Amino acid sequence: MGFSTYFSKQAKKPSGIFGRFFMSRIFDKGNLELNSFVKETLTIKKSDHILEIGCGTGSLLKIIANELENGIVEGIDFSKTMISIAKKKNKRNISKKKAIIRLGNFDELQFEKNSYDKIFSVNTIYFWKNPVMTISKAFFLLKANGMMVLGFHSKEEMEKMDLDENIFQLYSLQDVVHLLKTDEILKEVEIISKNGPDKVNYCAIGIKGNHDPAP
Repeated sequence: MGFSTYFSKQAKKPSGIFGRFFMSRIFDKGNLELNSFVKETLTIKKSDHILEIGCGTGSLLKIIANELENGIVEGIDFSKTMISIAKKKNKRNISKKKAIIRLGNFDELQFEKNSYDKIFSVNTIYFWKNPVMTISKAFFLLKANGMMVLGFHSKEEMEKMDLDENIFQLYSLQDVVHLLKTDEILKEVEIISKNGPDKVNYCAIGIKGNHDPAP
């Protein structure tokens, strides 16, 4: 297995010593600007009920939990390595019941519909096996007028990196808009951008209407 393939697999689902000690640092440093942009876009309210799909090391989840009063932020990830780090990082907020972190695959777990004000994910869309299903499920879980935010980098930017495209599914801006418009349940879909020193950061925003997609 070449390093490109190994790194790409670790980026998708970190594991072992490499995942714990190297990928965790790469995520925290590499996602810093995009995490900040996603948080800014979410416009957190102190009573929000929020879900992060693919919480990784829990860095952004911790920042959000610290701003909540009677709200709660939930994080899910299918990497045991990342969940272990995220739970340790968010120990205080978990004890205060402002954060819940659990191991699992979002597509396979059961959630209560119409229960979240906001759902977000950062740099995970590339790994979704069935992005249409994942996005449809997310909107099913949102309250009316709830917001979904996807932080990502464009296909043009990602192609500059040494990634295994059998593992990474790359998306143009138009591709992401098309995914968000698959179910006719959105009042609004837009993509906003913010320039970073090395690449442009993007947030795709979908606002749920007043009716539900099929679960």
